[in-house]
Formats: sequence, structure tokens, C-alpha cells
Amino acid sequence: MDDLRPPLYEQLAARVPRTPATWLLIIANLLVFAAMLGQGAGLRHTDNAVQLAWGANFGPATKDGEWWRLGSALFLHFGLLHLALNMLSLWDGGRLVERMYGHGRFLALFFAAGLAGNLLSLIVQGDRAISGGAS
Repeated sequence: MDDLRPPLYEQLAARVPRTPATWLLIIANLLVFAAMLGQGAGLRHTDNAVQLAWGANFGPATKDGEWWRLGSALFLHFGLLHLALNMLSLWDGGRLVERMYGHGRFLALFFAAGLAGNLLSLIVQGDRAISGGAS
């Protein structure tokens, strides 16, 4: 006997037709990137000074009490390709996760995973790299 139920993604889309949290995060990232372009960031690569000024994760600054960098770095990208790939991933995976867990839990997962990832980046890279993004 054939299974007549629609695939999982179609079931989720019928249950939660809109994904405003995913779009909110994408728009926030795009606005931050546009603002950074206006402040000297580049399309292909951004000078480290600009990234640091906007809150990139960097061992000496973050460990010196600027822990907010673990969160602000979630919205920073080092060029158009970095931004595009992260936003494509967020659009593709975010809509699925938001439909599975709901808007609020999706945002909580996004921020928890991003903060944990930036903390891990801080531990692994230490004082050697400036990092940003939520991937």
C-alpha cells in the first residue's frame, strides 16, 4: 500500500506557512553588511580595523571584558561571498528549523548555536584570528 501522506517539508510548510524569524535574521545581516560598506568595508574583503570597530570576535578584546563580541560577531561578514553563503544556508536551513521548532525556539537555537560557535572559535583560534558570522 502506498503512503499517501505528503513529504515532511510539505507537512511543516502547511502547519507553519511563514518563517518571519528567518527573514528577520537575513534582513538584519543584510542591513549590517550595508552599513559596514558605508563605513569602509569591502565587497571582497574587509580591513580588520573595520571588523573590530563593528564588534568582531577577537581573543584579546573579547577576553579583556568585551564579551558582547560573541553576539555582535553573529551579524558580521568578511565579504559578499561570505555573506551570500551564510544567508543561503540560513534561508535554506532556517526555514526548516523554524517550522519544526517554532519562531521563538528557532531564534533561541540560532543565538545559542552562534554564541557557542563564537566561543569555540575564540578557544581554538585564541589571539590569532578575527572572526565573524554565525556559521
